[in-house]
Amino acid sequence: MADKPDIEYITRLARMELSEEEKCSLESDLGAIIGYMDVLSAIDTAGVEPMEHVLGLCNVMRSDDPAPSSARGELLGCAPREEDGFYSVPIAIDAE
Repeated sequence: MADKPDIEYITRLARMELSEEEKCSLESDLGAIIGYMDVLSAIDTAGVEPMEHVLGLCNVMRSDDPAPSSARGELLGCAPREEDGFYSVPIAIDAE
């Protein structure tokens, strides 16, 4: 179970300042969580195959087939400004 030194250690790691009342509440909550972990640890999972998700999910992706793109001039025609065949945009980050 969680005791006073554990609570002090956890709050120091989290850079939290708790009142004594909050520490007592946290001690109780952590005790309940650790108790539940003990219940879960007692369950026999010998015949259960490990899984990463409870649902049988699979990644659905489209095929990566090459296709023609729009004409460069057509795309640059939508730009407010174009320079040397590229979009011209204001400088966002000063390199100095």
